[in-house]
Amino acid sequence: MTTTRTDYVALAHELAPRFAENAARHDRDLSFPHENMAELVRTGYTAMTVPPEFGGEGASLAELCEAQQVLAGGCASTAFAVNMHVHGLAMIARLGGPSAEWACEAVRDGAVISGGFSEPGVGGNWWHPTTRAEEVEGGYVLNGRKGFFTGFPGATHLFLSAAMMDDRGLPQPMAFLIPKPEKGVRVTAEWDAAGMRATGSHSLALEDLFIDAKWMVGELGNLPLLFMSGVHWAWCSFASCFVGIARAALDHVVRTQQQRVISVIGKPNAHLPGIQFKVAEMAAKVAAARAHLEAAIHAEHDDVDPLRHYIDMSVMKTTVTRLAHEVVTLGMQVQGGSGLASSDPLQRMYRDVVAGLLVPPATDVVLEWAGKLALDVPIFAEPRWVG
Repeated sequence: MTTTRTDYVALAHELAPRFAENAARHDRDLSFPHENMAELVRTGYTAMTVPPEFGGEGASLAELCEAQQVLAGGCASTAFAVNMHVHGLAMIARLGGPSAEWACEAVRDGAVISGGFSEPGVGGNWWHPTTRAEEVEGGYVLNGRKGFFTGFPGATHLFLSAAMMDDRGLPQPMAFLIPKPEKGVRVTAEWDAAGMRATGSHSLALEDLFIDAKWMVGELGNLPLLFMSGVHWAWCSFASCFVGIARAALDHVVRTQQQRVISVIGKPNAHLPGIQFKVAEMAAKVAAARAHLEAAIHAEHDDVDPLRHYIDMSVMKTTVTRLAHEVVTLGMQVQGGSGLASSDPLQRMYRDVVAGLLVPPATDVVLEWAGKLALDVPIFAEPRWVG
């Protein structure tokens, strides 16, 4: 008996228009799209990155990224929230071992993962968490703060980072994947931002949170390796969300300008050279973003220097999100004042796409790393500032 493999891109095409119907409402109300997440679980979308060795279909990075582009075109907040889940699972599965096995089993059974690595004062340096873990009998007790915990309202499991001091007094970063606890985690601020308003990216306090030792992912001190070795799953899929917004913005602007008629010429705005020039720029930037993303997707990810790999993927993420922002900005110029109206989805795309510029690591850090790499200057040996 043969089974038909799920076409996740086709599934995204099926779901995106339905998600788009409620995107404006969730954006306006700051409400998490629970019904969208339930549909993603029901259809198996959330299990796409479960590899075959753990009972899944093992969607490729290319398939994940194309599906996420399509989904983001319908509801960017939903795509961004589920991205925390699908890429996080892929990174855990890549590590292998018992944690990967039980995580994949949980996801096949309907679990949804929300990731929490951002912290106040860390500045995107996720492998240096300030959340402290104290080893106790049977596990660890965590205390600290987390920010931008995307997808928290819809999560069944939390992917957390912390650090434990070793015998030398040095912090050893570590990761945990835990069932969402009933105590020890407190929401300190509900997400209320200009863009990606329906992602539920709350701020949390971890207060004497006990975690059983069995929930640790990998080994003590391996958090940087987890990031660097699996960063292509993170940055390519995140970049895809913003490429998806840009593609949707281009399509929306084209449709609008084909239909909108300017009275002085008696023809649609599409006949105006100024409109044509800007739409051409938008299309060129979308093509450039997709080309850079595709190159990163199909690059070598296994037999690589981990630091160079991390920098290459970070440069791609930075470049692609910049291009996506430029596309939507041009779209606003084409639409004119009507693009700011709440009835026009372009204003939501405009607010959502800005988030891509803010996904760590910060642009200045990425460019510094890339410049040092190109100039053969030691990346960490020289201080960033002197004096």
